Amino acid sequence: MIKRKRNYILRKHVSPGGFTLIELLVVIAIIGVLATITMVSINGLRARARDDRRAADMKAIRDALAMYQVQYATYPSFTEETTLTGNDAFSSEIVSDRLMQNVPVDPTNVSPYVYTYQSSNGDSTYVLKFCMETDYLKSYTPGCGNTIGP
Repeated sequence: MIKRKRNYILRKHVSPGGFTLIELLVVIAIIGVLATITMVSINGLRARARDDRRAADMKAIRDALAMYQVQYATYPSFTEETTLTGNDAFSSEIVSDRLMQNVPVDPTNVSPYVYTYQSSNGDSTYVLKFCMETDYLKSYTPGCGNTIGP
């Protein structure tokens, strides 16, 4: 009998299991804030990764054009600004000469984020134009004013 009374008293003072609605709402709000912060930082990292790829693509195209110039003593003749799509005449010429397996295109490949090529001065020089999304890389500026030449 004494044991029963003691158990009854102990059970009476123990709080019921589970969480209140307020506690659940606070936890959900905290999770929402953390998820928002994470998504914002991930989007910034994605833009930086795309810019890294753009810089690497430009260097690869520049190297292929240097090999073309050694082989033919000139650069590919495209006096009009040509957008590099991978299926354009410039890309076909570079691939057919086995200078690249395929000519890279911008990671987003949506205007204005495209690569362009144009030769000038009787095909003795060229300009590659491209856009950057961030100021992460010190050699380039955000926007579409970035160019690379020989």
